[in-house]
Amino acid sequence: MARGNRYNIVKDKIRVGMKSFGWKCKELYPSHNLWEKNAKTPGYIIRECFPKNGVPNDNANYNVLD
Repeated sequence: MARGNRYNIVKDKIRVGMKSFGWKCKELYPSHNLWEKNAKTPGYIIRECFPKNGVPNDNANYNVLD
């Protein structure tokens, strides 16, 4: 079963500090952006890169395995 796309393409300019579905944009790079989210497991942070004009959507879920 496919999860679907983990991000949506937007026309708005993405800025540091922008939020989407619990993710927060941390840094901007020429071809992608770094987003962070606090994991459900205390003390863990999830970092993921999304395309330049992409913002994470509800499908961008991750589980931390011990």
